Amino acid sequence: MNKKELEIIASIGSVILLTVLFVLVHQTMQGMQQLQEYGFVGALVVFIIVTSAIGLKINQMD
Repeated sequence: MNKKELEIIASIGSVILLTVLFVLVHQTMQGMQQLQEYGFVGALVVFIIVTSAIGLKINQMD
């Protein structure tokens, strides 16, 4: 698998992860508006960290 294919798969996986996190936050924090907002921000932070880590790993590949 070359870098380009890995990057495409990682991007699709990251977007799926973000979608799943948003759905989980929405379902688990239904009645708590304030906590739900923090949950969405937390989901974005996790997405950014995962995407950055994947980018760094892909950059280190030969």
